[in-house]
Amino acid sequence: MLFDIKVYRTADCIIIVSIYQHLRLDLKEQPNMTPASFRQYGIKGAVIVIAGFIWFLLLGYRDLIEPDEGRYAEIAREMLSSGDWVTPRLNGFKYFEKPPLQYWGSAISMAILGETNAAARVWCSGLGFVAALWAGFVGKRLYGGSAGYFAFLFSISTVLYAGMGHANSLDMGVSALLFIAMGALVLAQTERHRPNQERNWMLLAWVALAGATLSKGLIGLVLPGGTLVLYTLWQRDWALWRHLHLGKGLLVYLLVAAPWFVAVSYANPEFPHFFFIHEHFERFTSDVHGRTKSNWYFFAVFAIGAMPWLFSAINGVIKPPFSWRAEPGKFEASRLLWVYAIFVFFFFSISHSKLPGYILPMFPALALLVGENMAKRKHFIADGIVAIVLASIIFIFFIWQADDTAKIGRLAAHLPLFRPWIIATAVLAATAGISTLVFRHKKDLAVSVFALCALLGIQMLSWGYQSISELRSSRAMAEAIQSYIAQSGKNNVEIYDIARYDQSLPYYLGRTITLVNFTGELEFGIKQEPQKWLSEADFLPLWLNSDQAIGILNQKTYNELNLVNFPWNQPNFPMRIIYQNSRYIAVARQ
Repeated sequence: MLFDIKVYRTADCIIIVSIYQHLRLDLKEQPNMTPASFRQYGIKGAVIVIAGFIWFLLLGYRDLIEPDEGRYAEIAREMLSSGDWVTPRLNGFKYFEKPPLQYWGSAISMAILGETNAAARVWCSGLGFVAALWAGFVGKRLYGGSAGYFAFLFSISTVLYAGMGHANSLDMGVSALLFIAMGALVLAQTERHRPNQERNWMLLAWVALAGATLSKGLIGLVLPGGTLVLYTLWQRDWALWRHLHLGKGLLVYLLVAAPWFVAVSYANPEFPHFFFIHEHFERFTSDVHGRTKSNWYFFAVFAIGAMPWLFSAINGVIKPPFSWRAEPGKFEASRLLWVYAIFVFFFFSISHSKLPGYILPMFPALALLVGENMAKRKHFIADGIVAIVLASIIFIFFIWQADDTAKIGRLAAHLPLFRPWIIATAVLAATAGISTLVFRHKKDLAVSVFALCALLGIQMLSWGYQSISELRSSRAMAEAIQSYIAQSGKNNVEIYDIARYDQSLPYYLGRTITLVNFTGELEFGIKQEPQKWLSEADFLPLWLNSDQAIGILNQKTYNELNLVNFPWNQPNFPMRIIYQNSRYIAVARQ
């Protein structure tokens, strides 16, 4: 844990120096700045540096949350450990649900920083911050410096974007790469009169699209492609297709994206059907993963995810910077960005598989529209009111009513530890809201304070989650198991996960474990290599004949096994509980 903190204090310094150099170069391009504008520019630069510091501060403090963070960290760890960078594996089984770009990035981070919480998250967090800076850059080119600055602040301080930027999941990586592609495409089309610049921006767009495809599959093409079709039908900007550099672009795209798909298909003939048919077509059109939600689900996700900028976010959608009546033949950057954001939202709304992070790709594009809208507004009191209301709800629900709402489930025993962090978040939300009133005549200052308070408040919730991390993380159990193994003097102790799979446990143990009577999302991989998996009937004799072994199960399974002639506590088979919490029990066979 201390290593994580030290590493990312160093990373913060690197980020700060990089931002400083960028701002210094930018200043050289503006020789006619007045002292007042120079001071204003310097303040904005300081805000960006502070935002970067808060963004990366304590990146490794919180334990990995199951299932996603543990899953993707473990795949990267196994890739690094085995040296097989072609076939992804989860707990030793082939795992083809997603392409490998994030696994590669995380594995490289682990090779440099060690197998830590921070190393597992640095790919997502780094790309998230880069995409926010990119929003600022593109916004400045399209709408001016203020719009770009506000687009950056909006990006890093919304609940969904900042939250996903600090979680080891695939959504931030693909969102960032898609937005880099869309931003480069927009810049290219605004440079149609300068062929070289247009070509260079478009080649960057194609490279980013290849990266998005290597991050999460065909969605890296479907979302931009669907956007372009809808945009050209509306805008009737048919010339757009002549300026995409399709020949060179597709060549670059294939050179970047295709080699892995060819290599993994050659090494694993079962890959193409599972990946392209099951993971794309069946997942979108059926309930194969059991993630069905209402068609209104993403309206709620958007409302929560856009906090505390909900008013500005809605404004960006319903008051975009273009006329609703298209001017045929003219490229309209704002219209393209708006179509992209709306298409992402409704594309996933009609899908049968829904998770909150799916609509994350719309947020950076929305940030540009919001930034342009903010640059025209005189004050942000409406956003401030939203923040104050949000703070009030947090106080009422999580503070005054906590004793009543926490009586059901495991949260009751842990909530008092989390409560100070929740209070801090509420205070920061209230401070953000009040700042819009105090600085209502100083727009830049109001937005800066509001965004930094919001970002810090979101981070407080993330850091505070560590106080209840055992609810969704296996780190403490892994430490207890490692301590037991070290005391036993044996390194080859078998570890069985019985009727469950704790996603972060292999990562914290630094080794795979044996699954007993559980398949879950590993069903496909288990069918390919069934010898690595045990049924309950196969497991029993192995356990009885072991000199030493460890079993992990929940309380219900433990009680059931005791009742059905399973010798957990019989004198001739002595064993003891080496770790127990509200989720599971770890027992050692001695």
